[in-house]
Amino acid sequence: MSVKTPAEGKCFVATYGSLRRGMHNTRVNQMAGGELVGLGNTDRPYNLYDLGSFPSISLVHTDQETPVRVEVYETNIEGGLEGPYDRLEGYPHFYNRTEVPVTLDNGDTLTAWIYHIDEDARRPVEGGDWCVYRNS
Repeated sequence: MSVKTPAEGKCFVATYGSLRRGMHNTRVNQMAGGELVGLGNTDRPYNLYDLGSFPSISLVHTDQETPVRVEVYETNIEGGLEGPYDRLEGYPHFYNRTEVPVTLDNGDTLTAWIYHIDEDARRPVEGGDWCVYRNS
């Protein structure tokens, strides 16, 4: 177990929905030059919501008391985070992004950017895992 830091000029991005492997926007990770670091969970509980064909999390609504399941990618800040990821998420006009602590399944910890909409939506995703929810 260790604290992971990104290489110079790079950052970590925590994906929890349509960007995860097997989901319809996973190609954006490749377009952004993202390299998979690992699977894990947010350290804090956040509400995960079903917005139709994609999810969102709220960093201010935490009544589900469940961490969110994420895949973490390392990408360039310029041309990666500030390129395909921001374009897909409509940052800063649709989604916001904030750095949050994440613990990977192997016990390593890191801080990753996560996209969020801080509104209480109607359809919560129980269990915090979009892929399990969509495939059930």
